[in-house]
Amino acid sequence: MFCVESDEERLERVGRLPSEVKVMMAIDVSDAMVRVCAEGIKAQYPNITEKELIERLRERIDWSKRLRRRGV
Repeated sequence: MFCVESDEERLERVGRLPSEVKVMMAIDVSDAMVRVCAEGIKAQYPNITEKELIERLRERIDWSKRLRRRGV
């Protein structure tokens, strides 16, 4: 039988994890976000240099931070 866990149950379970595990999970999610964003930029600009890619990544991350601060 397949059991579906609710969001509340999942959050409770994650809350019981050791702090080190939660930090590693956050780092993994951040790394994945940067990789996905970088791939999107590369798709838009196939001939982009590594330096330009890093600059565009910084711009997108900064834009995202500004958006969150505004509450959007």
